Amino acid sequence: MNEEENKLPAIGEGEQVPTFLAGDKWYGVDTGPYRLDFSKAYQAPKYTLSWNGIGFAPLGGIHAVTGQAGHGKTMTLAQFIAAILNGEFGNLKYELEDEIPEPRVLYIDTEMEEANTIAMKNRVLTMCGRQIDQNYEDFIILMLREAQSDDEKTSAALQRWRLTLKALHEYQPTVCFIDGLLDVVNDFNSNTECAEIIYKCMQAATHYGISLWCLVHQNPGGDKLVGHLGSILERKVTDIFRTSKEKNETTGLATFTVKQLKARGRDVPDWKFQILPITGWGMPEQLNAVPSENDTPENIKRWLSDGRDDIEWPATKEQIKTIFKNRGGVKNKPAQDDNMKVALARRFVIVQDPETMKKGQTHPKYILNPMEFPKREELPFEPPTAEQTVLDF
Repeated sequence: MNEEENKLPAIGEGEQVPTFLAGDKWYGVDTGPYRLDFSKAYQAPKYTLSWNGIGFAPLGGIHAVTGQAGHGKTMTLAQFIAAILNGEFGNLKYELEDEIPEPRVLYIDTEMEEANTIAMKNRVLTMCGRQIDQNYEDFIILMLREAQSDDEKTSAALQRWRLTLKALHEYQPTVCFIDGLLDVVNDFNSNTECAEIIYKCMQAATHYGISLWCLVHQNPGGDKLVGHLGSILERKVTDIFRTSKEKNETTGLATFTVKQLKARGRDVPDWKFQILPITGWGMPEQLNAVPSENDTPENIKRWLSDGRDDIEWPATKEQIKTIFKNRGGVKNKPAQDDNMKVALARRFVIVQDPETMKKGQTHPKYILNPMEFPKREELPFEPPTAEQTVLDF
């Protein structure tokens, strides 16, 4: 560039503009609001979840879950949601109990039939020990599969995105799950449209200070996330988790592996889970959550049976752990905690019906599941409601 080309022509009194890439109209924009203030102190990420103490999914970030169709992605989301609402699920733990003791979860389903969405809801509530036929202010589900706009110029995809933004504003969640993101764009191979929606997701996460999860399928038979949408998402998220299915050809039993493909913090180890046919909608059980060969679900059930008369029911978690200590010889506190997680996951122990709570009792306690332990007349516990135990599978 010569000196003549670099001259600044006058465009107004006392104002000049460079000619370099003038067509981009960059000279009039203000960089000030985007300059980093060096006096601002560093703040460590506020992780919403952890696996065995390793945090992931920070507030203000977007994250992804992926996998092939039918490989357990929704079951993985159920584990995340149950951990957030209940404080923990297996080795997953909600990390913001002190800062946000009552988190709110918004689950936006764009693709499943109503029956499958209801099954998802029932699964999560059962995992949390809640009744399945009640509405909750901390767990909201929107079904946008059939969403349409009255405006002919507005596509169904755009209407789903507008409803998503309205729900974020209306329900103010701590964590939001969009299952799946493909249905809020018209063309998942449009660079422009996909980049725009990903940046809007990032802006929403920052604006509301939330953790925003996006579910995007993998290409059939491949490892890459679908389309330009998946490619852009991979570059912008803080975490990517993939769920894959492995089926034993001899037994027909399936196990699922959750693997973290991307992390901006420490890497989370892989974990496996299976789906237990103990309700009409199936329940995920983390296989890593079983503490040792001696503390198998069968042994835990036997200890509960042998020690059922050792404590008064309904009982607290700490009272139940004394059974593991006295009947199973489990003296290690973390191992007792693991035993309790298995007992709850297998529904050997369930939450008492709130209607049976005594005067002055502020929190529900736990009872033995009569479907697993036939009731004895001398054992003072109430049978579960229909919502607590579902017989058909």
